[in-house]
Amino acid sequence: MANWKDVLGAGKSVSKLDNLDVSENTKVTMEAVMCAMAASGKVQEMALIAQTLEKIDTQVDLKSVATNLDRLVNTMQAKETVEPAETGELRLLRAENERLKSGLEM
Repeated sequence: MANWKDVLGAGKSVSKLDNLDVSENTKVTMEAVMCAMAASGKVQEMALIAQTLEKIDTQVDLKSVATNLDRLVNTMQAKETVEPAETGELRLLRAENERLKSGLEM
């Protein structure tokens, strides 16, 4: 169990950081631990992790993002537009309406 002086000292050290490079997995893990600290009532420790997370400079894998975006765009372009069921019914109703109209005009 960390005492408040340890947490305060760690907070001062973190505040001196310009940025912190960590992997995305490490960031996600830190966020989970922060939530666990909050849930267990350890708000000082939670605040320290939140302060540390603010200093994290996350590096995004742009190639992976571009590949996923390209895949999404291709999927959307390849999707066929499906005619709603109402349109088929509406077409039948219009044909019936035209047939009835022509019957009245005779």
